Amino acid sequence: MFCSQCGAAISGPFCSQCGAPQTDVPQSSCTEPSDWSHEVRYEYLLRLPEVRDMISRHAAMAKKGLSGEQFLALVDQVIPVGFSMEKLGAVLQPISAQLGIQTGKERSETIATPPGTVLVAVLCSLARNSESVQQVRQYQDGCLLEASLPSDMWSLTGTLFVSIRKAGSGTRVEGATSIKGQLFDWGKSKRCLERLFADIKGTPA
Repeated sequence: MFCSQCGAAISGPFCSQCGAPQTDVPQSSCTEPSDWSHEVRYEYLLRLPEVRDMISRHAAMAKKGLSGEQFLALVDQVIPVGFSMEKLGAVLQPISAQLGIQTGKERSETIATPPGTVLVAVLCSLARNSESVQQVRQYQDGCLLEASLPSDMWSLTGTLFVSIRKAGSGTRVEGATSIKGQLFDWGKSKRCLERLFADIKGTPA
């Protein structure tokens, strides 16, 4: 950035050469910390250009797989049984969910990585796996993310919960899946959590 009055290079709201205020300086350039690894505020992190660019790069890697609904539609074409499996699945899942039928897995681990770094790694992992954030519960020492778990040939749509909380110099991460309307997900929840924790430890942030 350059001063609008004298043309000198600037990095803040005022020019160090002539003192003129700079009303067009982006907010992030004035408030962005040099190290956000310990920052746990979800909305604040998302305002940082570096973090947004990182999440965007991972979102671009997302692969669109075969959804559960598409799989059942293919079954209808290949193995006609006299009724639509796709429509039957759409009807039975909410009924089964109301009856309390569900499946899921849980996993927790304390990681020797600052919470801000972990939170950004989680967001990158969600973006890369098309698991969109639906709700965020902010705490003083971290946050709880609720993301959609896309349907596939193993199960219909579910929910992934990820808690990121400060734990000394590290971070306590708790992950859980919930797929309502099914008794079995054929290992989907386990694979999802294994992938999440591997991404947390391997994603540069």
